[in-house]
Amino acid sequence: MEGIGNRDTRITRHRKCWIQGSEATVVGVWGPGTSKELTANWTSPFEGESIGNQIPLAGGLVQAATDITSVTTLNSRQTWEGNRPTTFNIELKLYALEDPESEVMQPIRALEFMAAPDVNDMQPAGGRIPDRVCVNIGTRHIFTDMVIDSISQPFDKEIDSQGRFVRATLNIQLSTLTMISKDMLRKGYGQQA
Repeated sequence: MEGIGNRDTRITRHRKCWIQGSEATVVGVWGPGTSKELTANWTSPFEGESIGNQIPLAGGLVQAATDITSVTTLNSRQTWEGNRPTTFNIELKLYALEDPESEVMQPIRALEFMAAPDVNDMQPAGGRIPDRVCVNIGTRHIFTDMVIDSISQPFDKEIDSQGRFVRATLNIQLSTLTMISKDMLRKGYGQQA
């Protein structure tokens, strides 16, 4: 799988990460902070409800006098309100072996282009939203229809005599467009044999 960025043949494909947008594919080495997070939305809708709450003074007096409460385990029963889209944090390491422009600077710009919308001040409507991207982590975890939520790039890395980064570690947060369902997982979403 080709792309701009890391060309280090000493690194196995299973330690590389490809982020593919509509105009470019960026390849880097995924780092130790790379993770996936699935979040379910559970709430306790009855938490503040009890018979004592319906008649607060009487409920408070009964509890104060008898040490008996009208709160039950049902009050803490959680209900599911859906899952959030799955989020990913990718620590993407870029470094130059020969050319900082094509191995570090161009990949950074390509990722920023993937995250940026195509709108301007004079265009009242009809601009384009940011790219949907495909993420391939180590050739084993492939996720489609994702969006880039944020890109964090420290400026304290080595630069060459022209001010170009020789290496950069980017923290990229992405998310799926929808929650991942059991049906999607049964069909192999995100996993490659």
